[in-house]
Amino acid sequence: MLAGATLVGLGGVTILERPADLPAPTADTPILDAVYARPVEDVETHVLEAGQTLGGVLARAAITGNELADLLLALRQQHSPRRLKPGAEVTVRRWQNTAEPRLVDVRVNADSTVRLARSAFGWRSQLLLTPTSVDTVVVEGRIATSLWDALVMESTAPVSDRYVLARGLADVYQFQLDFNREIQPGDRFRFVYEREARPDGTARGTMILAAEMTSGGQSYPAIWYESPRDPNVAGYYTPEGRSIQQGFSRYPVDYGVTSGFNPRRYHPVLGIYRAHQGTDYGAPTGTPVKATANGTVTFAGVDGGYGNLVRVRHFSGYETRYAHLSRIQVRRGDKVKLGDVVGRVGATGLVTGAHLHYELRENGVAIDARKVRLPDAPAITGAARTAFDGVAAARWQLLGATWPAERKADASAPAAAAGS
Repeated sequence: MLAGATLVGLGGVTILERPADLPAPTADTPILDAVYARPVEDVETHVLEAGQTLGGVLARAAITGNELADLLLALRQQHSPRRLKPGAEVTVRRWQNTAEPRLVDVRVNADSTVRLARSAFGWRSQLLLTPTSVDTVVVEGRIATSLWDALVMESTAPVSDRYVLARGLADVYQFQLDFNREIQPGDRFRFVYEREARPDGTARGTMILAAEMTSGGQSYPAIWYESPRDPNVAGYYTPEGRSIQQGFSRYPVDYGVTSGFNPRRYHPVLGIYRAHQGTDYGAPTGTPVKATANGTVTFAGVDGGYGNLVRVRHFSGYETRYAHLSRIQVRRGDKVKLGDVVGRVGATGLVTGAHLHYELRENGVAIDARKVRLPDAPAITGAARTAFDGVAAARWQLLGATWPAERKADASAPAAAAGS
């Protein structure tokens, strides 16, 4: 060791410090050439193109025969090779000295990668999830031509989020504002949303927490709230706890009616006249069937002539039924929200072809869902209002907006001052 040198330990690494009395380098001090350290592995990335198979891509990477078969078998433990879509990236790492593959990463989608590692016992697979972090972003702007242009072309939101946010904001206000007819130049918007951000900056998901549209001089506030106790309380509300959304949607699928509610209809399978207590929609097999209101699944299974059936209990004694499904996508006890997919259209039970049979019942009695006045979503009242106020006030203030209670206090302050 050099005289005067000291040793410093940092996390298990020993660093030799330069002694204070050592002469400083001069122009004559010899300089060693840079040492090139060869990498221990080579890395190559292939992209799955339309019409190609993963086996073909790996064969191009010189992984063939029994080794290819073992690798694909290990992959199937996490993901089917047949379900890979064009554009999937396949990264192969191989030892440079032997050219043998040691690691293969198959990027299934933006959120998951299957890692295949070679060992003495063959290939082993592991599913890696893309890490995310939660960001809260505030966006505001003024409309010059349309809300779409203001959000997609001119807003400060991350580019990858803009299309999703434009659709999301339209969904929030779908029962209050017609964005095609009522929005005018000069109207303003602001909203705060939560985004689950990936390392590359794109978002796995977004959720608008609070929003305010100002159109024609009128304010339209909206705050997302979901009760941890009541499945019927989930949606966008005003600061006063009133829902801005309808309690029920009239249509579980976006297809036309083939047979309506009828107290005496000829049954095409049974060949008799009997009550048809619902509405049939002529949708093809596999069409998503959506819950028409918030509620709790009370039945999900096979029920006689209904075939595959889902029943959902809603607020104020209402129940909906979705019959003849080809696939059920919920379980008994599940909480569903308006618009959630509960199953797929099919042809199970007493039917002559694929369609959805939809029923709306009030206190156990079947009613015509197409003609009855659908109930509004319930307001938040009583003890539940306290929990709502706490969450809603925090989200509203993220916008830099004044909570209604504070508005009242501010409005009364000048009068108090004037009278003192």
